[in-house]
Amino acid sequence: MILPKYNWHISSNEYSDEEKEMAHNLNINPLIVSIMFQRGYDTLDKIKSFLNPDINSFHDPFELHDMQKSVDRISLAITNNEKITIYGDYDADGITSTAILYETLQNMGANVNFYIPNRFTDGYGPNSDAYKRIINEGTTLIITVDNGVSGKEQVDLANSMNCDVIITDHHNLPNDLPNAYSIIHARYPNDEYEFGDLSGAGISFKLSTALLGDFPSELLDLVAIGTVADLVSLTDENRAIVKLGLMAIAQTERPGLSALINKAGLKLDNINEESIGFGIAPRLNALGRISDASVGVELLTTFDDDYANELAKETDSKNSQRKKLVSDIYEDAYQKAENLIEDGHKTLFIVGENWHEGVLGIVASRIVEKFNKPTLVLNLNNDTNIAKGSGRSIDGFDIFKALNDNRNNMVSFGGHSMAVGLSVNKDKISSIYEDLDKYADNHHINSMAKPNLNITGCINVKDINQSLFDDINKLAPFGTDNEYPIFKFAHDSVSNITTMGANNNHLKFKLISEYSSINVLAFNNGRYSEAISESFDALDIVGHLVLSTWKGRTSVQIMLDDFSSSGPKINDQRSRVLTKETFLGKGTYVFFNNNILQQVKKYIPNESKCVHIDDLSFDISSDNIIIVDCPSSFEQLKRIFYIKNLKELSLILYKKELISKFGMPNREQCAKIFKFFAKHNGFDLKQNLAELCKFLNIPKKSLFMVIKMFSELDFLHINDWVVYESKQPVKKEISKAPTYQKMSDEISLEKKLILSSKQELSHFIRNEYDKRKDAVK
Repeated sequence: MILPKYNWHISSNEYSDEEKEMAHNLNINPLIVSIMFQRGYDTLDKIKSFLNPDINSFHDPFELHDMQKSVDRISLAITNNEKITIYGDYDADGITSTAILYETLQNMGANVNFYIPNRFTDGYGPNSDAYKRIINEGTTLIITVDNGVSGKEQVDLANSMNCDVIITDHHNLPNDLPNAYSIIHARYPNDEYEFGDLSGAGISFKLSTALLGDFPSELLDLVAIGTVADLVSLTDENRAIVKLGLMAIAQTERPGLSALINKAGLKLDNINEESIGFGIAPRLNALGRISDASVGVELLTTFDDDYANELAKETDSKNSQRKKLVSDIYEDAYQKAENLIEDGHKTLFIVGENWHEGVLGIVASRIVEKFNKPTLVLNLNNDTNIAKGSGRSIDGFDIFKALNDNRNNMVSFGGHSMAVGLSVNKDKISSIYEDLDKYADNHHINSMAKPNLNITGCINVKDINQSLFDDINKLAPFGTDNEYPIFKFAHDSVSNITTMGANNNHLKFKLISEYSSINVLAFNNGRYSEAISESFDALDIVGHLVLSTWKGRTSVQIMLDDFSSSGPKINDQRSRVLTKETFLGKGTYVFFNNNILQQVKKYIPNESKCVHIDDLSFDISSDNIIIVDCPSSFEQLKRIFYIKNLKELSLILYKKELISKFGMPNREQCAKIFKFFAKHNGFDLKQNLAELCKFLNIPKKSLFMVIKMFSELDFLHINDWVVYESKQPVKKEISKAPTYQKMSDEISLEKKLILSSKQELSHFIRNEYDKRKDAVK
């Protein structure tokens, strides 16, 4: 049995008349309209607007709070040649936000520079010492991008030093806002913008649009990267940003971006949101995690080809370093996590030494993904005796609230319900961990549901093709609030199960439906190869469709998101002989023939049981039920499927001689036998059996079967081996004879159990098991 990682919520595949009509009007697959309806786009205009974003999808930037005031102040600074400093952030959104505004102000002739704080010396967000240095160097206007709303103290400092601060940010607003010259924020209290989910880069782009007085299409590539990287909602204006931005990236004239794309192994003519999320953004983020994120701004804004290539190489190198650090730390943290779970901890508080602090959030996320437990990963500095790191949580568990009562015992602490950052003195770690575990226990963390997985509907493998993929892709770009549709895939069986990768970590197999098949890729699931093989006909697969090109051939494939199997594990151990070695396995050996039970009973291990089918308890506690011999009827077999919580079923199905070897008697044989006895009334079988079989050219066993059937139908009578013809027998079909029916059933059962393929046997057993399970319900 394979248990799913998620709780599956599957939507109906039934299309309403309204959905069908809209699909006809739009000339698209009804599936696409159905998905749109599920996501709240339930009118023709809404669907058209969603599917075809353009420049008209952008809202007026001057609708943002303090936009006009900010534009006026910046314009004045440019006129007066004041020194302007853009204060950014060290992640991909912060880097692109800085690059957007820096390039805009440069093009406007401003005296501008930028400052990206260092993760390890400045920390996150505004830093008072950094503000002092910037102002002392002559800056009279600071513009924050992707940060600033939490910098009340720093703004007050700037004001006292006669430097104005314009804040552009998208993070949650505190109750007590900074006394800045102006604040541009899409969710400013009582002055909310029409779309409140812009990224830091999105806000920076809106400011640039207002400053330039025209739509800056040359900045779309940068704002698209920041938008995708920050995982903001890919709806409304953000959808237009990314849709148009991807086109801009494909035609970018930025040598730095082109060089970075090349280093990531991507191609400009095949860029999509995944290219940003898994190729471009991680490399930009690696700069801030490992060293100096200012390199990222220079990379994106330089127009020197040689310098661009040099910076791209450095950026890619930092990303390789970041991946190596994550891999090494994860391996160590994984082992510590297993030990903590073995010790009974509800949460994971993992502390290591000589771990790079810049990647601990990534490690914590991976540990959560693996164990589904709230996780803190910290590095202990033995010089300061302070452990510093990050925490990540699971759905339904507020890790910020769980730790907040202990914040006075921490050096620093901040975050939200799903992620925190913290620093803790070494001597406080144990007590904080103890309180965290208690909080988890008191809030019933063990009963918390697995994460939910919304499944768009069910698709049969035979219906998957390039046309369907192209229709689904009309919903792109995909991301937060516009996730790629996930489907459950109907199929008949699974084949070609193989592992891939240097350590066989990954898995590839085929789903088959009628005459169609499709490859499934299951990354990091190599360990399930045997379980999938054993459950090949009882596997439920959910995933999304991807396009794969190999050796010039492009095909649609399934990328696995989750899977499960139900019912017992079925072991095909069929054998035509029984030996002592047959009974080495541990379990409960079930027999249909008592003679066979008595013959092999001595070979059953002491830790195992043996039982005749008539004495089998449905509440048996054995994990493995081993069927030794072959039942003679379906009714005998069905008793097995009433066993509660049947986990494993091993099938030996020994039968000394198959009825099907002789086959059912045909009409010609029956007629020949009947005519013989009609002419030889009172024939003595005991004296002449061998000669009769030779004369009729029929096996002895078949002859006895027919005679028995004739006797049951009152065609013949037998007395002490002497056969007599019945007087005036009533005409009846041979198939009405009980022996005929029993023989027919037994042959049918032999075909199902003994003469079938492994796949056919498993199908039959599971179907019968499911019938009984449903009947019990």
